[in-house]
Order: sequence, then structure tokens, then C-alpha cells
Amino acid sequence: DGPFLEPGFVRWALASTGRPECIGSRPIQLALGGPKVEHATGKVALREAFATVASWRRKDPIEVGSGIGHDPFWAELISDE
Repeated sequence: DGPFLEPGFVRWALASTGRPECIGSRPIQLALGGPKVEHATGKVALREAFATVASWRRKDPIEVGSGIGHDPFWAELISDE
């Protein structure tokens, strides 16, 4: 269980939020130091509530963020078996 599953919060969320508050287009900085561009994003209410640079980054698969999936160094050390 967590705070987002509390019955009072669930009632409030269902009564007070809809698709426009959850999914929308917002200006997002897609690269560090780059310009902000209109980008479709989800979790808008949470991103606005906790507005930091990290909360507005685009969503990439985990291996893109670390770069480990494309590094031949690791491919030689770690086997798929």
C-alpha cells in the first residue's frame, strides 16, 4: 500500500483530474542546455507538482539512459548465458 492508494486520495483524483491533467503537450528540454520544445508527455500533474529538470525529461528505455547497452566493453565482459 502507498499514499496514492488511500481511499480519500483515490476519490479526489478520480473526481478532480481527467485526461488533460494527466496527458498533454508541454515545453520540455529534451537535451541538457538545449531549447524547450513542445513534447507529448504523461503524468502532467505529478511533473508539475514536483517541477525539477529531472521531472520533465523525456522517457527513454533504461538502457538508453545508462548507455550500457551500446558499450562493447561490457559486451566482452558479460555473457548472455
